[in-house]
Amino acid sequence: MGTSKNLKAGITGATGFIGGKLAEKLADEGFSIKCLVRETSDTEKLSSLGAELVHGDLCDSSSLESFPEGCDYVFHLASKISDWGPRDDFFRQNVEATKTLLQSCIEAGVKRFIYMSSSGVLWNASLFGTMNLDDVDESYPCPQSYSNFYTETKALSEELVREYDGLGGLETVILRPSNVWGAGDTVILPRIADACLKGILVNMGFNKKIVSPCHVLNLAHATVLAASASSAPGNTYFVNDGLQLDTGSFVSDQLTSIGIEWKKPITIPYALGYCVAFLLEKIFELRQSETPPVLTRFGVCALSKSRTYSIERARRDLGYEPVCGYEAGMEGLSQWVSEIGGYEKILKK
Repeated sequence: MGTSKNLKAGITGATGFIGGKLAEKLADEGFSIKCLVRETSDTEKLSSLGAELVHGDLCDSSSLESFPEGCDYVFHLASKISDWGPRDDFFRQNVEATKTLLQSCIEAGVKRFIYMSSSGVLWNASLFGTMNLDDVDESYPCPQSYSNFYTETKALSEELVREYDGLGGLETVILRPSNVWGAGDTVILPRIADACLKGILVNMGFNKKIVSPCHVLNLAHATVLAASASSAPGNTYFVNDGLQLDTGSFVSDQLTSIGIEWKKPITIPYALGYCVAFLLEKIFELRQSETPPVLTRFGVCALSKSRTYSIERARRDLGYEPVCGYEAGMEGLSQWVSEIGGYEKILKK
């Protein structure tokens, strides 16, 4: 890869939870950084890293077209991340924006494009159930259809990224993290904490459920490795902590670390949860609500089965090994929440 001090990394989504940690990691590795940011974003941390800031967003094609100029590597993390919203919004921000950025990377002479996908591209749910994913590898096929627009558009974006590998000299790599967690999480953890405090954080289905969490520092580490590994181009990699944990215990440990006690939850049968979620979604659609219902079919899918993924390919091709252990991650989470003034500071208003 050469000396990183002579290389420039472009990042979309750098003001987010994962993107912020990646920016710090790249700066530590000696990269110069260029970040696509919204006018309204808090960019203080990026500025402290000496990042070059370019204003734009996923809906602004002109900013996507010019952003890769001067970059050796582009890390595309920004996307519409939600289990709720109009279909057109997801396709425009996730699929069309990715295609525009890929094309502009070719024109700018970018060496490698690293796309942050999600293990959720393998998920789907119906009234009749959803499949367990037990230590699956990258050969496991995506479903033929999806029950939410986020996972559907991430899967479509993956197809685009694969198609562009090798075009115009551009190399592409896809990463699929699962259950990203750690200090700085203002996306998933606040929803979990809020649901717990309201007494609506429930156990979905009577089966045992196992997850493969991915600490954000481990993900940042793997992402930088994906930029340099010679065998990475054209491939897809699951990234996680290399652990298989009981879902309830993992959630409980996070809540405990930030000062919230999760009492033993009630268990709701899968079919009942799915039907309730479906009805809630239809009601909220009729109301044209911009906020999601308390339970969605995606949420039911996420809570109802095991989701574990093998990281053997990442170990073999990238030389990846987790750099942050489970206990250290929980301690870091606790320290972060204490520093910001308690868990109340992260709850969604």
